Amino acid sequence: MKRQPPDGSGTGALRRLRFRLLLGMSAAVLVGLFGTAVIYVDQAEKAILSEHDRALHKVTDAVGTSLESIMAGGHAEVAAEFTRRLAGVGGATRFLIVRTDGTPAFQDNATIDRVNARLGYAAFRRHENVDSAPSPIAEATREEFAMVVAGREAVKIADVGSDGERLTLLLDPIFARPICGECHGEGELVRGVVVLETPFGVVERDMGEARVEALVGLVIALGVTMVLTGYLLGRMLFAPIEGVTRAMRRVAAGDWDHGVPVESDDEIGQMARSFNLMRERLKANYLDLLAEQDKLTTILLTSREAVIVTDREGSVVLVNPAAEEILGKSAAQICEDGFERIVDAPGLIHSLLIGEQDASRIQIRYRGRMLAVSAATICDNAGQVIGSAALIRDIDDEDKLREQLSAMARTDELTGLLNRRHLDQRYAEEFERMAVCGRPLAVLIFDIDHFKRFNDEHGHEVGDRVLQAVARRARETLRCYDVLGRYGGEEFVAVLPGLHSGDAGPVADRLRRDVEQLDVDGLRVTISVGIACTELVAAASGAELLAAADVALYQAKAAGRNRVERAVSA
Repeated sequence: MKRQPPDGSGTGALRRLRFRLLLGMSAAVLVGLFGTAVIYVDQAEKAILSEHDRALHKVTDAVGTSLESIMAGGHAEVAAEFTRRLAGVGGATRFLIVRTDGTPAFQDNATIDRVNARLGYAAFRRHENVDSAPSPIAEATREEFAMVVAGREAVKIADVGSDGERLTLLLDPIFARPICGECHGEGELVRGVVVLETPFGVVERDMGEARVEALVGLVIALGVTMVLTGYLLGRMLFAPIEGVTRAMRRVAAGDWDHGVPVESDDEIGQMARSFNLMRERLKANYLDLLAEQDKLTTILLTSREAVIVTDREGSVVLVNPAAEEILGKSAAQICEDGFERIVDAPGLIHSLLIGEQDASRIQIRYRGRMLAVSAATICDNAGQVIGSAALIRDIDDEDKLREQLSAMARTDELTGLLNRRHLDQRYAEEFERMAVCGRPLAVLIFDIDHFKRFNDEHGHEVGDRVLQAVARRARETLRCYDVLGRYGGEEFVAVLPGLHSGDAGPVADRLRRDVEQLDVDGLRVTISVGIACTELVAAASGAELLAAADVALYQAKAAGRNRVERAVSA
């Protein structure tokens, strides 16, 4: 049993586990702290914005109250100076009071003239050096300004200055008071609008400081959490586990007889007991597997059949030497090509794996060899695929022997033509096929004239050569799809599908003339031929048609031999 020295990988794994666990817990804490910081920052930003809005409203309310006091005291001429000083207030980019039509108030004589005309006397002194009425502010055409003039609450608008600076514009209505009716009349809800525009940078600075405070708190809390967590994990959990791991590492290196010491009854001690029990069982299973592996290796190495196995992913993991010999490939090439291309026919192997074909009947010719191929998918008890296996057997010698036996069963050993049994079978098939198709069929029966003389005067070897020469010449003369066989002795039968009597006669006569030209050991050979055709002979079966041809053959012999006679129904 091969053993490997301890390499300290267990300690490294524990350190990685310590790091991952610490990292995981820190990540969880970080998420919680980050959520808390986000909520804190959000609430702080809302509070800053709310405080900013309240401060703006207090300023605009104070302007409205001051203006009301000025007008109620009859000091309308002071209002112009009041609005001029508003424009110089620090921290505001714009601070003014406008009428409901958007024009700046207290900067022309339009309101003074209207009030004096209504009262009927010069109650207020006109401004001097005023040439024309001022233009309305740019926001006078906006929907928000119309909403404020209509008597709604103040409106805050986020804007951007010409230099790209973010600004906050507050439009706060000055509602009409009963005292206003004395000079301006009744029916107006809003007498004017306070316009206050301030930079948003101060608010952004305050919100940025809130974010920085939250980030600093988050970093400090995370650091403290990681330090405390790492210390507690190392002292309470990883130190005992590392002690157990050192003992387990010796077993992992192959020392099956070394157990883990049990030093406590807590979870670590229970883990040690469980490991000792597992070690004993694994040792027994390992020894059993080694024995089975030796058996399997012996079988695979000595087997004459190719065995190829894959894992559950379909990768080839086992190739025995017989597979390399039968397939003519190296094991590396078989693994590289893949399981479905072991015989260069992916479709065939795939159909076997999914059960589309019967594996017991698959035979293919591969690289000049006839192979019997079977393949199947292997599943465990739960039905899960765990791999595939192929078994390939070289049946080339068996196939050749089978072909030889088949040829021996079909042909005449001496002439190589069909023997009597197979000739009768083929003749019956052709007769039935021609009858179904309604086509003519001609049959020739011929034998060698005075064949007994060849045997008696020159010996049976010469007689055999005569039979072989006639058979060879007949095969050369007739068509490739004509059925030709040795009927018995020196008699031969030829079945000519699709030939009328007018065509069969010339074929038979050409055969007679071709045989007449033979020279076998200096001897002249002739044949007599009898023809029967379905269009001239009313034959209900092939046997009747052949009998008619046989009668014609005897007529040819009686007429002097070396001739052709046709059979005609009475």
